[in-house]
Amino acid sequence: MLDYPSLDGFENVYLEDSFVLGITASPGRLTLELDLILTPGHPAYTTPAPGEQHCYARATIEFLNVRRLEWTEQGTPPAVDASGSLDYGGVDALHWNGTEFHLEGDWGKVNVESSLPVIQFHS
Repeated sequence: MLDYPSLDGFENVYLEDSFVLGITASPGRLTLELDLILTPGHPAYTTPAPGEQHCYARATIEFLNVRRLEWTEQGTPPAVDASGSLDYGGVDALHWNGTEFHLEGDWGKVNVESSLPVIQFHS
């Protein structure tokens, strides 16, 4: 299996220290809401805010045309940060092979067969 930086659009993001704010599985779709870390090669990268180690952007990773989804080891409650937002941890792994993807984090393990995931940035 290949690692996520080989996916189109994922070359200049860093998932492992990004913050997962929510995950939604619905018929035909898997969505992860994140405070996504952008690396210096990303076109939207800016110098990190004072007190921050990374440049963060609010984004959604969407897996569309889901044909199969298995979500195991879920149930760890999210942390609540200082602003009151829920934090489910990071994306510890995102591997892929063709149309099969494997994701892992404190929120569980997901195996999904779908179209290639896309990142949508929020304004």
